[in-house]
Amino acid sequence: MLLPATYGRRNDKLQKNLAQKSMKNTSYKTNSLITFLFIIIPALLQFKSVQAETPRIPWQMFRGDIQHTGQSEYKGPQTNNLKWAFKIDTRITSSPAVGLDGTVYVGSIDGRLYAVNPDGTTKWAFQVGSEITASPAIGDDGTIYVGSKDKKMYAITPDGKPKWTFTANGVILSSAAITADTLYFGSDDNTLYVLTLDGKLKWKFTAKSNITASPTLWTDGTVYLFETSGAMHALSPDGMEKWVKRVGTGVYPSFSSPSIGPDGTVYVGTDSGRVVAIKPDGNVKWYVNTGKAVHCTPAIVKDGTIIFGSYNGFVYAVSPDCKFKWSFKTNTWVESSPAIDAEGTVYIGSSDGKLYAINADGTLKWSFQTKGEIESSPAIGPDGTVYIGSNDTHLYAIGGIPQTTTAPLFEK
Repeated sequence: MLLPATYGRRNDKLQKNLAQKSMKNTSYKTNSLITFLFIIIPALLQFKSVQAETPRIPWQMFRGDIQHTGQSEYKGPQTNNLKWAFKIDTRITSSPAVGLDGTVYVGSIDGRLYAVNPDGTTKWAFQVGSEITASPAIGDDGTIYVGSKDKKMYAITPDGKPKWTFTANGVILSSAAITADTLYFGSDDNTLYVLTLDGKLKWKFTAKSNITASPTLWTDGTVYLFETSGAMHALSPDGMEKWVKRVGTGVYPSFSSPSIGPDGTVYVGTDSGRVVAIKPDGNVKWYVNTGKAVHCTPAIVKDGTIIFGSYNGFVYAVSPDCKFKWSFKTNTWVESSPAIDAEGTVYIGSSDGKLYAINADGTLKWSFQTKGEIESSPAIGPDGTVYIGSNDTHLYAIGGIPQTTTAPLFEK
C-alpha cells in the first residue's frame, strides 16, 4: 500500500509508525485477499462449469448413447403399471428416443415419425416417403434425425418442420448415431455415410455388404461398423480403415449393432449365435455361443457386465472376462435390445409380446403383456418411464418415477 505524498513532510517518528502500521495493514489485507481468492475462484469456476454443462438428453439415439451401452442414469419403474398406450396405424419396429423435455420420438411402418408428449398425446407427426424402421437420433439443439426406406435421411425441427434431407444410394435401415457435430448411418448400398449436422457429406466408407446396423464410436473417435456379412470394421475419425475382422458366418445377415465396454472392448452378436468380444486392436478376446442367432445389440452394465438376448429365448448376463452370471428364459425368441436403469434392472422385449423387467441378479421383477411381438427396443425417460413399441401398433409407456435433483450447486 502506497502512502499519500503529504505524509512525507511529517516527522520521522510519525512516518516510521505510520509505515509500520501500513505494512501490518498491507500484510493483513494481502492475506485476506489471498484467502478470498482461494475460496471464491474455485467456486466461480465450479459455477461456470455447472452453468456451461450441456444437459444430457435422456435417450438420445438407438441404445441411448454413442457407445450403444443401453445404460440410463434414471431409475426405472418398480411395477408394470401402464401409464398410457399411444395408437399408431401400423406395427412399430423402430425404437424410441426421448428428448430433454420428455418428448418421445418413434418411427412407424406407416412412414411417419411421431412426436408424443410425456402425457401420451400427439405433439406432431412428420410424413416421409416410405417405412421407418430405423430409430431416431436427437441433436443437442433438439433437431431429430431419422432414416427411411425411401433412401433419405431427414432432419426435422423440434416443432415438426423439415430442416433438410440427404439422399443415399440405398434404403436406410441403420439407426443414426450422433455426436456434437456429426451424424453417422449406414445404407443397403454397402455405404457408411458421415454428415455434418447441416446435411453435408463429410466422408463415406464402402463395405462389402449391406449396413443395417447402427455405427458406434469410442472416445478416441474410432468408428466401429458391422456389416451384414459378419465383418467388423474399425475406422479412424477421417474414415480410413484401421482393421477389419470377420466374426459372423455370413450365411444369414446379422442385424446386431456393436456396443463398447468401459475398457474399449467391442461386443456384437452374430447370425451364428455368438456374441463376440473384440479388443481395440481387432483381435478376438473371447466369444460365447447361444446356439441361435443374436440379432440384438448387447447392453453394457456400469461394472462391464454384458447383457443380451438370443433367438433361443434366453437373456444372458456375462462378465467382461467371459464368466457366466445368469440367464433368464422368455417364452420365445428375443430380438429386442436391453435397456439398463440406474439400479442395474434390465428391460427387454420378446416376441412373446412381453416387456420383461429383470433384476440385476437375473430374477424377474415384473412383466407387461402387449398383444403383438416386440422387435422394438426400450428407452428410459427422465422420470423413469420405460417406452417400447409393439407389433400390435401401440407405443407403450410403463411406470414412471418422479426425479429430483439434490446435488448442491457448489461442492463442499
